[in-house]
Amino acid sequence: DIDADHLPTACKAQHDLWACRSCGRWGRGEAPARCPKCGSEELVELKWICQRCLSAAREELLKLVEVLEEDLGLNSSDMVASFSGHRGYHLRASSEEVLDMEQDERNEVVDYLMAVGLEPDLLGLRPGAVLSVDQPGWRGRIAKELYSLLYGASEAELRALGLRRKAAQAILSAREAILDCLEHGKPFLVPKGVGKASLRKLFLACAKEAAVNVDPVVTRDTHRLIRMSGSLHGKTGLLKLDVPLDELEEVDPLSEAVVFRRGWAKVRITAQVPEVPVLELAGEEYGPFEPGEVVELPLQAAVFLMCKRVAELA
Repeated sequence: DIDADHLPTACKAQHDLWACRSCGRWGRGEAPARCPKCGSEELVELKWICQRCLSAAREELLKLVEVLEEDLGLNSSDMVASFSGHRGYHLRASSEEVLDMEQDERNEVVDYLMAVGLEPDLLGLRPGAVLSVDQPGWRGRIAKELYSLLYGASEAELRALGLRRKAAQAILSAREAILDCLEHGKPFLVPKGVGKASLRKLFLACAKEAAVNVDPVVTRDTHRLIRMSGSLHGKTGLLKLDVPLDELEEVDPLSEAVVFRRGWAKVRITAQVPEVPVLELAGEEYGPFEPGEVVELPLQAAVFLMCKRVAELA
């Protein structure tokens, strides 16, 4: 299970909102634990979806398919990908090797996908080791991310990873030589001024970027029911849509999963937050809306707003 709500997308700061029931203070982005004005924990949240959220979730799905195929040996012909109808994607694997997996085994798979407990030194990632973008498993995955990072990194970006100024400058000075090592599988060059701690931070940052951000609770669970393909999601009115793996990069779920394509409905906005964000559906944009506003909308948009509990029939 891959949920856009678990991904650090910048668009959340624009379309997710929260409001305090006690004093009316509100804000955008992730809700705080307490209202910063009155200290109340009685907060209402509105989590939204947009093309950017779902694109980020799709990228995680593509990474997941790649790891399952290349690292764990599953066949893509045994995988079915689906837009969940809400904030992300499901991937079902039906290979005989995985059908009887218990929760402990699923835990190990999730930890592998998310790089939980990964230690660069145990992977042999140390000065002088051969590290190549063509290597399999986590070594190759870290090498690819490191290549991508160093190819265009600035000193500020490296320092944001926790590297000291001296280490960041040394890495940038040796950039071309390091990229050559990664591309051609030569012994990894560690420039003078870059210690073990800095190298570890660099490798862990690359592992974090390469990790697949699955929903660990849902993915580990052996007892949850998965939504049936072709059914409607109760929080959006959108279809759970199966997508062929070779069409994932082109799919537009906010268009292709729309069901109610005929008719109009008049609704009253009832949101408990000061604004309902812009809604993108089937290539059109609706809103933003304010509480109390009465609007007549295409049925697909009206159903979405009512399923999100921010509108009712007027």
